[in-house]
Amino acid sequence: MTTSTQPRPTLSALTIKPVAARIGAEIADIKLSGDLSDEAIAAINAALLQHKVIFFRDQDQLTDTEQERFSKRLGNLVPHPTEHVRNGTTSILELDSSRGGRADAWHTDVTFVDAYPKISILRGVTIPEVGGDTVWSNTVAAYDSLPPALKATAEQLWATHS
Repeated sequence: MTTSTQPRPTLSALTIKPVAARIGAEIADIKLSGDLSDEAIAAINAALLQHKVIFFRDQDQLTDTEQERFSKRLGNLVPHPTEHVRNGTTSILELDSSRGGRADAWHTDVTFVDAYPKISILRGVTIPEVGGDTVWSNTVAAYDSLPPALKATAEQLWATHS
């Protein structure tokens, strides 16, 4: 591992900007490939829990190894249970549209296992100028917005997702 000559971001140095009323925030001026302090990781984790989706721009130099190193700072890595991981990694699932890989329908990430992952990390390597959208949803906000009678009904329902 190489050491960075740049200063390590701390909590006070992070700029966290919400991007929508119910979901998402952008954390600016940080390199995930760098040597992040424990305080910066704690701030990222807190922002993730609050905003549900975090965007980091300008990470075009981030390698698979650096992505996994950063990811491990947020928790244990969980490889996809039914898909092969990218060669040379422990848990990265590659969706390469030039080779037929795509997620072109509404889905959840690995919620069908007993101990589902805390988060998913998506790194866009090649982004088209048009299309390629990823849409996120905040199910906590959706539930909180339900009328009391519908919440009561939902609380009595059970389903198996496997």
